[in-house]
Amino acid sequence: MEGNQRSNFVTSHSLITHPLRKAKKKTRIRYYVTLEYFVSQCPGVAEYANARLSQYQAMLVEEDNTIAVTDKNRDSIIHSVVNDSLRPWMWKYRFWLMCDIALIVADKSTIEKVQEDMQRYLNKRQQAVLGVLVSNLFTDETIPQRLLFAEGLIHQFRLNRRFTAQQELRILITANMSAGKSTLINALIGKQVARTSQEACTANLHFYLNKPFEDGSVHLRATQLNLSSTYKDLMNPRKIGSGNIASHFRSFVHSDPPSRICLIDTPGVNSATNREHGILTRKALIEEQYDKLIYVLNANQLGTDEEIRYLKYISEKVPRNKVVFVLNKLDDFKSADDSITTSIEGVKNDLLHLGYEDPIVYPISAYFSLLIKMKQNNEFLTEDEQDEYDYYVKKFSRVEYDLSVYLNTFTVPSQATEDEQLALAVRCGLYGLENILYGGSDR
Repeated sequence: MEGNQRSNFVTSHSLITHPLRKAKKKTRIRYYVTLEYFVSQCPGVAEYANARLSQYQAMLVEEDNTIAVTDKNRDSIIHSVVNDSLRPWMWKYRFWLMCDIALIVADKSTIEKVQEDMQRYLNKRQQAVLGVLVSNLFTDETIPQRLLFAEGLIHQFRLNRRFTAQQELRILITANMSAGKSTLINALIGKQVARTSQEACTANLHFYLNKPFEDGSVHLRATQLNLSSTYKDLMNPRKIGSGNIASHFRSFVHSDPPSRICLIDTPGVNSATNREHGILTRKALIEEQYDKLIYVLNANQLGTDEEIRYLKYISEKVPRNKVVFVLNKLDDFKSADDSITTSIEGVKNDLLHLGYEDPIVYPISAYFSLLIKMKQNNEFLTEDEQDEYDYYVKKFSRVEYDLSVYLNTFTVPSQATEDEQLALAVRCGLYGLENILYGGSDR
């Protein structure tokens, strides 16, 4: 995906509080017909626009597919929504309509073209006020009092605009199999969107893209575009293929606007059943554009020959200042048998022998990190997940499992003393890793 198509794919769009939800059905149908007409006149956004329109159709028209629209009556339907002199109380509709069109097409020149088309239904005073609305979409100034009835839609557009204007931070993630790479991706996103089972291990490149705010939907672009993909869709390797997935990342490190991020998930390089996985990953390391590379190590399988070989390959092919080493699965350690300090030092020694000067290794429990975010966002936890969450809360409350002590690269947020989930995120390593990746710190 490129250009406007990619920007549209990562925009958020919530219809939950849309002002037309509770309108009379006849009015909703007329509004949808008008929306569909103006959007259909916009060039270059067909696939995405049709997908968005289907969401509006589900909200406004419901199961009624018998909209009788002809060339003869279309203009009168549009006029009744944009400027009905017999129903002057409906004057707000044209502003909501303009906002909806803007949210769908996103492009400024296209929005201005729609504005021009809509003006033929308005007198000069009405045209001027509509112009004020369009101007406000492209500023961050206080919304005028007379437009506050459209504040929610204006705010959504502004959030999307600021978000897509940013340069994308691209992070490639690689590991040997069973290191917990997919679980780490889920932890960074805060949702279970990446497949983690051995049977369904990553066999293609997957691109996980952030969205500016939570709108309750996950976008999937594989063989077809799906703006309302389900958990079943995301876990189905036949449906997802080599896909793009967009969802709001529930990060503990906040910025305004949120960072525009692309996580590039690669296959495990040591697959015994499919050597193509390693070939695809090595090709991605060389050919893909990325700002950082996360190398995930399994704390329970350190120092193996295949790990050392792959680390050596990384050191030869990837600029060393791009590489971030993450030591995962520390939640499996037992204090009587395992030493976090010894494991970290062992990894550092291996990296020193490969030419990395003063390497930084970020310890983390990716699985506990995911459970923390799910709990924070009131996601449903199974009985087993709840038991595991309670167990890890006790475990990471102990001094020897405070992973934040191994990093001096960030300041613990003051609110962590009052926010249990944030405090746990600090202790299990997630907060420190997010801070390093896109919180403004390099080390």
